[in-house]
Amino acid sequence: MVYATSPDVFLKRAEELIKVGQTTTALESLYEVLTAKRLRNVAGGNAEPFMRKFVHLCVEQRKGKQLKDGLTQYRNIVQYNNAESMDVVVSYMLDEITKHVVNAQQSAEMATVDGVEDLDEAESPEEMILSSVTGEQSRDRADRALVTPWLKFLWEAHRNLLDIMRNNVRFEALYQSISNKAIDFCKTYERKTEFRRLCELLRGHLQAIVKYSHQQNSINLSNPETMQLFLDTHFHQLNTATEMELWQESYRSIEDIHNLIQQSKRPIKPQAMANYFEKLTRVMYVAKNPLFLAAAWHRYYGYIFRYTNVFTEEQLQGVANNVLLSTLAVPIIKPSSRVLSSTTKENKHRTQRYTNLLFLSAAPTRVSLINDLISNAILSRVRPELRPLYDLVEEQFHPLSICKKLSPILSDQIATNENDTKYGTLLCNVVLTRLLQQLSQVYTSVQLDFILRLARFPEPYSMTPAQIERFIMNGARRGEFQLRVDYQSRSVVFDTDPFDSSQSSSSSAQLQASPSDLMRTQLSSLAICLSNAQRVACPDYVAEKHAQKADAVTKALQNMQEEHSVAAARKLVIERRKEAIENAISRKERAEERERTIRMQREQEQERQRIAEEKRQREADRLQKEREDIQRLEAKKIADSIKEKAGIEIDINELEDLDTTKLLELQVQQIEKEKQDTQVRLKTMWRKTDLTERAYRKREQPLIEDDYDNQKKSDRKNHEDARKAQLAQTRAKHEQDIEFKRRFVRMLGDFNTVRKDLDQGRSEALANERRHIRESLARAKEERIEEYRRLKAEKDESEAHERAEREKREAQEESAKAAKAAELAKHREVMAAQRARDEELLRKRMEREQEIEREREQKASAG
Repeated sequence: MVYATSPDVFLKRAEELIKVGQTTTALESLYEVLTAKRLRNVAGGNAEPFMRKFVHLCVEQRKGKQLKDGLTQYRNIVQYNNAESMDVVVSYMLDEITKHVVNAQQSAEMATVDGVEDLDEAESPEEMILSSVTGEQSRDRADRALVTPWLKFLWEAHRNLLDIMRNNVRFEALYQSISNKAIDFCKTYERKTEFRRLCELLRGHLQAIVKYSHQQNSINLSNPETMQLFLDTHFHQLNTATEMELWQESYRSIEDIHNLIQQSKRPIKPQAMANYFEKLTRVMYVAKNPLFLAAAWHRYYGYIFRYTNVFTEEQLQGVANNVLLSTLAVPIIKPSSRVLSSTTKENKHRTQRYTNLLFLSAAPTRVSLINDLISNAILSRVRPELRPLYDLVEEQFHPLSICKKLSPILSDQIATNENDTKYGTLLCNVVLTRLLQQLSQVYTSVQLDFILRLARFPEPYSMTPAQIERFIMNGARRGEFQLRVDYQSRSVVFDTDPFDSSQSSSSSAQLQASPSDLMRTQLSSLAICLSNAQRVACPDYVAEKHAQKADAVTKALQNMQEEHSVAAARKLVIERRKEAIENAISRKERAEERERTIRMQREQEQERQRIAEEKRQREADRLQKEREDIQRLEAKKIADSIKEKAGIEIDINELEDLDTTKLLELQVQQIEKEKQDTQVRLKTMWRKTDLTERAYRKREQPLIEDDYDNQKKSDRKNHEDARKAQLAQTRAKHEQDIEFKRRFVRMLGDFNTVRKDLDQGRSEALANERRHIRESLARAKEERIEEYRRLKAEKDESEAHERAEREKREAQEESAKAAKAAELAKHREVMAAQRARDEELLRKRMEREQEIEREREQKASAG
């Protein structure tokens, strides 16, 4: 039996089943063809209609497992020959499922509207009972019944496609496209749980790529195009997670992007990096980490300021406002040395991770952020209304009026701006901290009511006395404030611990040195006093030191030029070595890429040869099987013939041992035997028949003569009756024909007139038609001639233009080659001159060192 391998045959059979309503059977037949690998030798383009029908049936019946198995088999068929066909099939499948989802939503809306029988009635009794039991509305129930199954099927389709296409270099673009569509699906239908699972799935696939990078057809992350595709997908994932307010997934997406950027060899686009830091600011704000929130705003500002041609001045000013407010909102005082810093040790790992995400070499501090704020001139780009905020908080010393001066800014500028109001509470805490710091430098103890009168903030940032007291006590408990609260006298007593460095570490304006500052600078103050005393007691020693210093400066100035030249030469050597190393690395990468390409081509060729060899082997096996089947059928027919004719039973098992020749010999022997038996029977029958025939003739001889006479009489009578009937019929027909002739003669003239008119009209129409056809042919001929001439002219003109372009390009290439050769010669001359100068400087340096060595030897010998 010959098996059909053309997909059109299977497709036609499936369509016939669909026409009779057997869609399930049609799907099973197509699924059986795919799983039996009967399309593995068919080109992908030829199998596309087959796969479209298979996908359509699977989607109609929501057969997810069969759809996944079929797509897996189709991927194995087309991944070496026609990978683009997989893209077409996948796009068709997702479009079909999306259409069903849209139709289900429309059906749910119609079901909700059709279920309302009385428009005047707000809610039916059945709906009231269901809502009281389940807590759902009719629309929710309709969506769960109609829309949810299709949404689940669409989600499973995306997940199965990602599993099928993962870690395959031939489908990497399709994999990224499916990932983006899956992310858009979660965003469109607000599927937060599925989005979390999708992020975990993509993260697992990325880890598998790194783990199984040595396998055949695996994705190479060192390829810049591949890395860019993964970065684009993860940036899309980050944007979607931020829009859906899934901050945990946003943070994990940022970590994934950071790892990809670390592995990427191509610089990242400024817009992408700015988007990265902008999303990081949102995550840090949700994480309630003011320090790294301010650091992220600084990094974001640095990127958009460096690429001002991409971002507008308005955007730059808005970011500068956030940089200023977030920096000033960072808490001021770190824990005291008297308090165990267990929290700092616990958060050390988290701080290091945040630092790496910001691409910083060291963890940021409030002091470093303030310095960056000044050095980058960010204050010049801030709104003028917010600029005094920095001076009030960081520069000026005004403990009695700091809250009063900040109130207009907090109430008029920050509270009214929705982008800045989130920093208001943090700024109030910083201002309260700064107030207590400055009071501790002026007073030893103050009344608690005095602090409450000073710490008055405008709405909506006003703090009650209980909140202010709680803030002070929490800071004192953590060691941030060196104070004690005396509730009996309702006063605050500031401690003066000379061994506490938390107050001295503040960058704010100070009125006088604190005891800790005096303790910390005691040795340096003593050294300064001793130096002043020595300057007064021993002026000659001081003069000698000044002279030695002047001599050292003179020698340093003399050797500076030589050292500069040596450093320049060393820099040139380092650059040459660096260039040589980069060239070697690029040559190695090109060689590896070339070897990888050759290896892939060799593997593809081996795969094609293997497929061709398997095809030939399967064809040979099929032909051999067909021959054996034919021989077996012939032997069975011969055995059946022998059984029917001779009654010889031949066992089926013995039939396998008997070949056709032996069966033919048995048949010939049987035929000879039957022939002899037949001759004996014929001879006996001939003798019997001869005797019987003689007896019959002898008996019937007299009867034949009587029968002959009776037959002659009967024939004569029948002849006469037939003659009479024929004459009567002929006479009646002749009379009828004469009557018809008489009737037709009357209308002959009218008939001839009508016929003549018709013939004349038809001849004129025929002549007009022939003339019209001749004119059409002539006109079409002229148009064809004109078209041919126009095409020939366009072709000649195009050839002339291409010839001119080719000559121009060749001339430009020649000129470019000449210019390049001249530039190379000039570069060689410059390098030769530089090499000569370097050698001369090296020679002078050697001579100088030899001269210095001789002077040393002379001094040594003289001494």
